[in-house]
Amino acid sequence: MPDTILWSDAFLDQMRLQTDPIADEIVSRIKDRYGPQEAKRLFELLIRNIELPLEELPPEVEEEYLSETDRLPDWVDPEKVELAHALFRDHGPKFLVFLYYKSLPLLYCCKNGAQVLAQTSRLSHNTEDITIFTRRIAETGQFLIEVMTEGGLQPGGRGIEAIQKVRLIHAAIRNFIPAERWDTLQLGLPINQEDMAVTLMTFSVAVTDALQQCGVPESEERLEAYVHCWAGIGALLGIDHRLLPENLSQARELLATILRRQSGSSESGRLLAEALVQFAARTLPNERLDDAPRTLIRYLIGPERAQMLGITAPAGCLPAAAPVFLKAYFRKGEALEDRLEVPLAAFIDAFSLRLARAMVGYFDTYKNRQFDIPGKMQRAWFEK
Repeated sequence: MPDTILWSDAFLDQMRLQTDPIADEIVSRIKDRYGPQEAKRLFELLIRNIELPLEELPPEVEEEYLSETDRLPDWVDPEKVELAHALFRDHGPKFLVFLYYKSLPLLYCCKNGAQVLAQTSRLSHNTEDITIFTRRIAETGQFLIEVMTEGGLQPGGRGIEAIQKVRLIHAAIRNFIPAERWDTLQLGLPINQEDMAVTLMTFSVAVTDALQQCGVPESEERLEAYVHCWAGIGALLGIDHRLLPENLSQARELLATILRRQSGSSESGRLLAEALVQFAARTLPNERLDDAPRTLIRYLIGPERAQMLGITAPAGCLPAAAPVFLKAYFRKGEALEDRLEVPLAAFIDAFSLRLARAMVGYFDTYKNRQFDIPGKMQRAWFEK
């Protein structure tokens, strides 16, 4: 069980200088045995292919890495994983909204971690075009779906493969960020343990807490199971066991502690937030929804942190926008004009379904890939 006393500034400062020895060792070994170009080729294979291109990977990857990271730790409770997947099946479209408008903005507020997010996107695509950031945003949503779809975390499942791939990409990135472009003393190592831990918290407890923020009732048992499941995912991502909370309370404490330490305005954070807003405009091209992403971000992360990202308050407020949105979404003519209040949960439910349907049509020209929501999940979400 993690000792919350360890989550002191001194401990977390130490975690900023630690990364993922297992994945780093594999990439380093490939570089030593075959030369930098082979390591670079591995990186290109990983970022350009949808699945792991097993037949093109150096043998060390499969023999010394994939076979050792193909299942959740023994301490993960399969029944809780099932509960977590059921929770996602029931609220998946909302969780996509919370990922895009709470989880990612919270990460962009982490001024040191935001720099590596910006640099790695440029490293991956070798361009200054802001679309490189919107592409990463779509990939993040795809990752969420792959790990939280039933069966995804079984050995050989798409979620396990996605985790293995992300972990290798992280190690490759640490190898290729030029030393002269990275201030370790100020920022810590790229994709360090603290930054990975806060990412995990934003994907888990920040998302489940957003249900409460939006007035969506849910059982404590399933919320706890979701955090437990993501702790298992964190272990497979190479996160130190001391940074894996065992319950909601610990997860909230760790998230709050890291945000206290890391939150601040940065050029990278503002750039990433702008890309997030542009991504919303591309996936939800409807002038009635122009203010919805900014309004949701401010509501879900709070005005102070939104200000760090340069996201200012649009006219009106979220409850006031809900009737307009619902009218446009359901196309019920004037029936909603006289409604002064619409429950926030109803707004989130309608908005999230609209986003999920829009994501089905999202096409990534870089990877020649359609955003993929499994058929079983689509039926659960769209055929209610």
